[in-house]
Amino acid sequence: MSPFPHLFSPLRVGELTIRNRVVQSAHGKYYTANGSDTQRMLDYQVERAKGGAGLLITDNRMVHPTSVAAFSRVSPSQWRSEQVEADRRVAAAVHEQGAAIFAQLSHYGSKGASDGSDDLRVLWAPSSIRAAAFNETPKAMELGDIAEIIEAFAAAAEHTRDAGIDGVEVHLAHGYLLHQFLSPLFNQRDDDYGGSLENRARFAVEVMEAIRSRCGTGLVLGARVSLADYAGGGLGVDDAIRIVQLLRDRGLLDYLNLTAGTNNLGFAVGPTDLADGWLLEEQARVSAAVGDLPIVAVGGIVDPAQAEELVASGQADLIGMIRAQIADPEWANKAREGRVDEIVRCIRCNQGCVGRATRGLPITCAINPAAGRERLLGAGTLTPASSPGHHVVVGGGPAGMKAAETLASRGHEVKLLERESELGGQVQLLLRTPHREPFGRLIADLEGSLDREGVDVRLGVEATPELLAELEPDSVLLATGARPRRDGFCHALPHIRSLPGAEQDNVVSSWDIIAGRAEVGERVVVLDDEGTRATAGAVELLLDQGCDVELVSRFPTLFPPLVHTSDAGIVPPRLAKKGMRYRLYSWALAVEGGTITVLDLLAGNDETMPVDTVVLALPPVADDSLFDRLVSPDFALHRIGDCVAPRRIDHAIYEGVLAGRELWSWQERVIEPGTLEAWASLETG
Repeated sequence: MSPFPHLFSPLRVGELTIRNRVVQSAHGKYYTANGSDTQRMLDYQVERAKGGAGLLITDNRMVHPTSVAAFSRVSPSQWRSEQVEADRRVAAAVHEQGAAIFAQLSHYGSKGASDGSDDLRVLWAPSSIRAAAFNETPKAMELGDIAEIIEAFAAAAEHTRDAGIDGVEVHLAHGYLLHQFLSPLFNQRDDDYGGSLENRARFAVEVMEAIRSRCGTGLVLGARVSLADYAGGGLGVDDAIRIVQLLRDRGLLDYLNLTAGTNNLGFAVGPTDLADGWLLEEQARVSAAVGDLPIVAVGGIVDPAQAEELVASGQADLIGMIRAQIADPEWANKAREGRVDEIVRCIRCNQGCVGRATRGLPITCAINPAAGRERLLGAGTLTPASSPGHHVVVGGGPAGMKAAETLASRGHEVKLLERESELGGQVQLLLRTPHREPFGRLIADLEGSLDREGVDVRLGVEATPELLAELEPDSVLLATGARPRRDGFCHALPHIRSLPGAEQDNVVSSWDIIAGRAEVGERVVVLDDEGTRATAGAVELLLDQGCDVELVSRFPTLFPPLVHTSDAGIVPPRLAKKGMRYRLYSWALAVEGGTITVLDLLAGNDETMPVDTVVLALPPVADDSLFDRLVSPDFALHRIGDCVAPRRIDHAIYEGVLAGRELWSWQERVIEPGTLEAWASLETG
C-alpha cells in the first residue's frame, strides 16, 4: 500500500486509463536532429517512464513551416513524415514501461524568429504586433492562412495518432500563436477572429474541432491554457474559465493542463522567488468552474504529500511535475514506495533546464547531470569499482559532496574533510540571500545521500600534509572552491590591473555583505562585474537594511544571466521598487576616502560622488592554494569544481559525478556531437 494512495490510483482520461496521477508536462528538451526526435529523446522519456510516471507529454511540436523558432534545427516538426517513425519508437519504448505518452502541438506565431532556419521566412500572427522574444514584425494572418494552419494542426495530430502516441495537447498558452489570438495583448483584429472573447477563441475552437473530426475520440485531446497573462490588459483567470468552458461545452476537451504567463517566463517556469505551488489558488477557481473535467495542476509542486492532498481533495486530478522529474526521474517510484527521503529535489535554479533551452542547447539538470545524458550517465551506467580504494575529498561544497557520494556508491571508502562547521560551500552564502531557500534542498539531499552511502564526513577539519599522510589514501580530490576577488579589477577595463583605493577599509566584497561580515554605511555603491543572482542578492540585503544603494554595472542590462533563468522579470523590478538606483555601461576609476569616481564606459565622462561603502561584486577566483602543499608521491591528487575555475553549480555537480566515476582524461570525458542522438541498433537496445 502506497503512503499516497490517491496520487498512485489510475485515472480514466478520454478512452485511455493512466496508471497514476504523476505527469511530466511538456517542456522543450532540444534532443532533435533535422527536425525529428532522436535516441536521446527516447532515453530521456524511458528513464522517467521506468521511474514510475503515469503520463509523459512531449515537448512543443511545430505543426507548420511558418512556425519558425530561433532554434529551428532543434524543434520537432510534427508535419514531417520522419517524425512519425521517431514518435513510433519513442511511444513503443514508453508503453513498454507502462506509461502513457501525449504529444503537444503548437505554432510559435510572432514569438518565433524568421531567420531561425537556413531560409528567411515570414512570421504569422493575429495582428501585426511584435512579440517581446525577438522583436520582429509579423504578417497579420489572412483567412486562407488561418484555414491552412487549422488543417496543419489536424494533419499533425493524425501523424501523432499513426505513430501510436496516446493523445495530443494543443498549446493555447505562453504567448504562442493560438494564445496570441486569445489575448487582447496581441489580437487587434476586427473580423470574426477578433474583438469578443468568443471571436478570439474561434481559431482555437476550430483547430480542436478539426483534430477531433480527423482523429476521433480514440486519440485523447487536451489543451494547455494560461490561467492569466500577468500583464496589464491581458487575459485573467475569468477569461481562462470562459475559454475552457467554450471548449468543454463543444466536447473538445478530454483533459485540461494549466499554466500561466505570456512574455514573462517567470510565471511559467517559476524561479525560487515563487513559493511551491504558486498557481494553486487560481487553479482551484478553474477546477471549481469546469466540473469533472480532468485537470493537471502545475506550479512548483515537489512534495508528494502536497500532491496527494491535491488529488484527494479533488482540487486536481493529475499533478504536473516537470523539473521535479528532470531532477529525479525516479520521483514517482520513490514516492509510491515511501522512500520520500531519497528523492532528489529540484532547487529551481533553472540553470540546466530552461537556462540551456533559452540558448538553444539540449537541456540537462544542474543537480542531475544524467538528464539528457541517460545513455552515458543514467540508471544502470554506474558500475562498481573494479578495485575498491580509499579516497579523501577535501572540500564540502557541491563538487566535493557529489564526488564523495558517487565514489562511495561504487564501493570505495571515502572520507570528506570540510574546514567549516557545515557542508555546502558557496551554497551556504546563497541561502543567506532573499528567496533562495530551495537551494537548501541541494545540501540536505546530498547530506542524506552521503549518510546512506557511509561516507565519513569530518567537519571543522583542515586538510594538511600531515593529516593526509596519516589517513593513507589512494587518491585525494581537491574541491576547495573559490574565494572573492578584492582588487576591483574589471573586465571592461583590463589594462587597469586593480582599482585605486580597493584596499581601503570601506571597500568590501559582496561575499562580506552576504555573510554579514562587513560594517556598511548609509550610501553604498555596488560595483558589478559579475551580473549574477548572487550580486542581486547582496544588493537586496543592503536595500532591506535601509541603505541608499546605487548599482554601477559594466553590463548593458541589469544582471544579464537572469534572462536565461526566468527571474529577469521578477528580481530587477523588485529591487527597483525597493529603491535601487543603477548605472549601466559604467565602472569606477578610483575610491578616495569617502568618494568614488565613476566612468561612463560609452561616453568616456566621469563623475565623483560621495560614498560610505563600496561593494565589489566581482567574479571569484579559484582557491587552489592547497594543491602545491598536498602534492605527494603517496597518492594521486586531482582538482574539481571551482578550485579549477569558478563556474556555476551545474559545472560543480557534473565534475563531481565524473570524478566519482574516476573519469579524469579529456578523452574519457568528451561527448562527441551526435553520440547521444544516434539511434541505437536493435542489437544494442
